[in-house]
Amino acid sequence: MKTEAGLTGKRVLVTGAAMGIGRSFAMGLAQAGAAVVLVDIAKEPLAEVAAAIEKDGGHVLAIEADISRPESVSALDESVRRNFLGIDVLVNNAAIGPEKNSPRYLVDKPKFWTTPDELWLAMLRVNILGAQLMSRTFVAGMLDRGWGRIVNITTSLDTMYRQGIGAYGPCKAALEALTRVMSQDLEGTGVTANVLVPGGPVNTRMVPQESGLSPTDLIQPEQMLAPLLWLCSQDADKANGIRIVAQKWRQDLPIQSRLEAASAPVAWPQLGAQSKFPGSN
Repeated sequence: MKTEAGLTGKRVLVTGAAMGIGRSFAMGLAQAGAAVVLVDIAKEPLAEVAAAIEKDGGHVLAIEADISRPESVSALDESVRRNFLGIDVLVNNAAIGPEKNSPRYLVDKPKFWTTPDELWLAMLRVNILGAQLMSRTFVAGMLDRGWGRIVNITTSLDTMYRQGIGAYGPCKAALEALTRVMSQDLEGTGVTANVLVPGGPVNTRMVPQESGLSPTDLIQPEQMLAPLLWLCSQDADKANGIRIVAQKWRQDLPIQSRLEAASAPVAWPQLGAQSKFPGSN
């Protein structure tokens, strides 16, 4: 089992861990020495990932759970406490993607008035409320221990308002804003909140064949692993409230050069104040 300094002994929970980016995260974190808790609603693919990690000698707990339901998250918390005694790192990766609106969303660009209300509500519950429920549940233990990580997977700014993307983009914009609030609330606690984005469409089920893009032209899920491993390590203790673009991450560069090339403040505060709050300068 390959290990990486700073992750051996760490307990990492990944949502949406059965397929795509989440599966890549799960396998890579386990290979780096972390004990992993894998959460998804896709029972059989989740079991397959867990079996692969166990076969490689990793420490894994797979739990089928709906992160959009408070009672499900509470039950998940109890199971984690029994088996892992807590979580050091939470990766909020689970999401309902734009392909649920139409597999040809990049070609036909469905209009906002054609997006079903049920899909809007499902995306809100999973893509943003789910991250909030998971974070407020598992941050308590991190705060008690004085160390922890919340890593939220969002998307690029231009994807947030891309035509045809439906509710997916606005939900990811909400998660980006929530991450900035989290990072400010957590400042000085030893727990951090950051964002990781691919930097373009990824070769997962969210970009179906009908989208018109070739899988070989897409970002591969494995490209997101290196910056995630860094964010999860103690080397990233001072990183709070940043967004890392995986496509721009250069593992061959010194860390400061990597960050200069691939990171920026989360939620674009560099755009400047857009309102005047009473009492502020």
